[in-house]
Formats: sequence, structure tokens, C-alpha cells
Amino acid sequence: MIEFQDVCKRLGNTVVLNHANLRVERGECVAIVGPSGAGKTTLLRLVAGLEMPDSGSILLRGVDAGRDGSLLPPYQRAIGFQFQDSALWPHMSLLQNLAYGLNGDKSRALECLKRAGLSELASRLPAEVSGGEARRAALARALAPENDIVLLDEPLSNLQKSLRVEIANWIARELQAVHAACLWVTHDPSDTEGIATRVLTIEDGELRETSTQPAQT
Repeated sequence: MIEFQDVCKRLGNTVVLNHANLRVERGECVAIVGPSGAGKTTLLRLVAGLEMPDSGSILLRGVDAGRDGSLLPPYQRAIGFQFQDSALWPHMSLLQNLAYGLNGDKSRALECLKRAGLSELASRLPAEVSGGEARRAALARALAPENDIVLLDEPLSNLQKSLRVEIANWIARELQAVHAACLWVTHDPSDTEGIATRVLTIEDGELRETSTQPAQT
């Protein structure tokens, strides 16, 4: 589903990925763990086509995405992407944010907000909800289209401790329902316990596999 073949990426003088190889099959959730600034978000942006590798190949569903994005531009990649900063459209309500990615299907959007515990806030603008609520809305938007590739950038940050397990379990159920290939980046490896099938670290441009975790059933 997702494959990096000898991918290199620099941002200025920083080596983000140094001849990285990675393969994520459908039904896998692979956690990428590393400190702030290690390149976790850039790795996701490479998969989404928002950044381009300097060398190497990125394949999605067996198709070469192209180093310049011309072979498979971002809008054709059919990827669910939850951004670290939520990236909700500020002029749209939470319901409108979700419905936009569902071809205007407000019934489906409201159902997804309900599963995220946000149905009572459906008419609110992003500025009118808390950071944790915005994060859950962004998660719901990423999961709602039921894409078979999902990218999650620190999905449990800004959430109250009492909600973290509940939301993690919800994410696991949503991923399992569509048998998605998921890349989940975080600075806290405990976030993905019981969900990630593999855990890799990223630091100084190197990807290293550290462990295998049993996925939730």
C-alpha cells in the first residue's frame, strides 16, 4: 500500500530522510516515533504529495507517485490525513468541514461527529471549540471518507487524559473497519500501544524498526 524505496529528503541543511525504506501493507498500523523536529510530519507530507523526495521512489497501492508529483498529484491519492494543527477551515462549521470531504453528505458527516463525541458541537466554528475538540473533529474528517490509506499526525495530543484511551480505541475501530494502511507519527510511543503492528523510530534521517505490538481485536 505504502512503500518508500531508498527515499532521501533534505530541508535546508537538515537531512530528514537518508535512504529510507519502508513498507506498510493494508491492515497495518505503523507507528513512527521521534522527537520534535525529527521529520515525522515531513514523512507524512511526502506520502500525501505535499512534499517531494529529493531522490528515491514512493509507491502508493503499487503506483509510483512520481518524484515531482506529476504522476500522482495529492488530490488523486485518496488519503485520509489528520494534520497536527487540525487544519479545519475556519469559516466552516464542524459539520460543514466534514461534509465538504464527503461530497456534501451531511448525514454521514453528522454520524462521524457523533462517533467522535462532537454531535452537539456540529454547528460551531473551529474557533468556538477547544483545541482537543478541534483535534477530534480533524480526526473525524480524516477517517470519514474511509480511505484505505490514513496518515495521523500526533492524533492524541491536546486531548484530556480521560479521553485518550477512548479516542485511541475509536481510531483503532475505524482503521480496522476499512482494513486501512496507517502511518501514525507521535513523540509518545504509549499512544499506539495495542494498536500499532510495528514501531519505528526516526532520528537524524534514519528510520529504524524497534518492536512489534499486538494489534487490538
